Amino acid sequence: MGGIKEKIYNSIPYPFKFILLNIKGYLNTKQRYNKEFESFLSEHIALWNADLETVTNFQKRKLAILLSEAFEYSDWYAPIMKELDITLNDIQENPIGVLKKMPDLKKTERKNKVDLIVNKKRKTAMIGHTSGTSGSPTIDYIDVESINASFAVWKRFHHVIGISPKSRQVRFSGRLIVDTKTKKPPFWVYNYFENQMLMSAYHLTDVNLKHYVRKLNKFKPELIDGYPSAIYIISKYINKNNIAISFAPKAIAVTAETLYDYQRLEIEKAFGCHVYNQYASSEGSPFITECINGNLHLNLDSGVFEFINTEGKPAQSGEIAKLVVTSFINYKTPLIRYNIEDTVELSEEGKKCDCGCAMPIIEKLIGREDDILWTEEKGYVGRMDTAYKGIEGIVKGQIIQDSPQVIIVNLIIDNKFDKKMKDNFLNNLKARLGENVEYQINIVDDILLGANGKFDAVKRNFKLDF
Repeated sequence: MGGIKEKIYNSIPYPFKFILLNIKGYLNTKQRYNKEFESFLSEHIALWNADLETVTNFQKRKLAILLSEAFEYSDWYAPIMKELDITLNDIQENPIGVLKKMPDLKKTERKNKVDLIVNKKRKTAMIGHTSGTSGSPTIDYIDVESINASFAVWKRFHHVIGISPKSRQVRFSGRLIVDTKTKKPPFWVYNYFENQMLMSAYHLTDVNLKHYVRKLNKFKPELIDGYPSAIYIISKYINKNNIAISFAPKAIAVTAETLYDYQRLEIEKAFGCHVYNQYASSEGSPFITECINGNLHLNLDSGVFEFINTEGKPAQSGEIAKLVVTSFINYKTPLIRYNIEDTVELSEEGKKCDCGCAMPIIEKLIGREDDILWTEEKGYVGRMDTAYKGIEGIVKGQIIQDSPQVIIVNLIIDNKFDKKMKDNFLNNLKARLGENVEYQINIVDDILLGANGKFDAVKRNFKLDF
């Protein structure tokens, strides 16, 4: 939800929140989980256990479809391909060779040229708004087939780690589930149609954490998923206070943020089960998922991965590499050689996994280095990019916390960022970090990269004693 819909949702009493969320849950279920989804799911489960030749042949077929449709129906890609003398016959005969000729798609192009990039053949079934780690909101057009395919790959991940459909699940995400000014539970809303408890990540104060733990003990989820920063905060509270958990989840699955080793250890200690890492994006990037042996597999049936080192050359084994992705997850807004600005560490040469999946592995997900902020009113808050959703005119944003009482925001803006947008953005910040904080919003010409060459969307300049 965003903009007017989010304001209406936040302003209504809790019982009506439950009704609205479950209407949305019902509609989502109807759209996502149909016969086409079941067919995709069966196909992707089979591919997980297939030999590498079968997987790469499937990858080539999907790539040929993606490139062919971009050639015929995208006003962005068609001129590029024609200038490179690429033909439909070239695509069918050698899709990998054609892909290597294509230029990178930059973040700014993905954001500002989306109406040219879209595949005009496919009908839009949903419009999403993704903020991304740069703090710059982006529109995402999605067709029904892409929705079904992306959820099939995601549910394949659940299948691999032993989570059955309709299992009781708890999710922590950046969505504003309940009014941010709420001081007493419930800090969650139940999605009946997906058997999912959506828990707020914006009420994790020391006073409130006991209520979260009680609800988890009562609901007894088989899967807890979402932001590792939120799950870590609850885990630390459980371990610090020697609280007994009255259920045994089958898995914890984290996404959207970097999973740090200290977080994994704390979470596994609290809940007594393995933490599975995964990589995807709301923009529609291909998936990287952790298997039962703890290895991160490139889901080759969801796209093509390329790895570029710091010198701009193809990365070698063991190197830190930037990701350039071509995705089969969204054919309506095609991503072809998209520089997604996330990084990974490649495995040593020859390293394989004996879990039964032949798809290649990487060593570590390094990208998404958002930090955890802390205020007296809201407690620990991770992942601030949702504060940018629904805000126009922000080219790039950076949030810096110098102390628990001071938040500095540096913004590069264009002419769409007017007083109304500034006020809405400030309200978004207050909803997530609290009213009793000094907010300094600075309009700047440039925001410097961090020491590691990455953009620091969120920085905390004081130590937190967790």
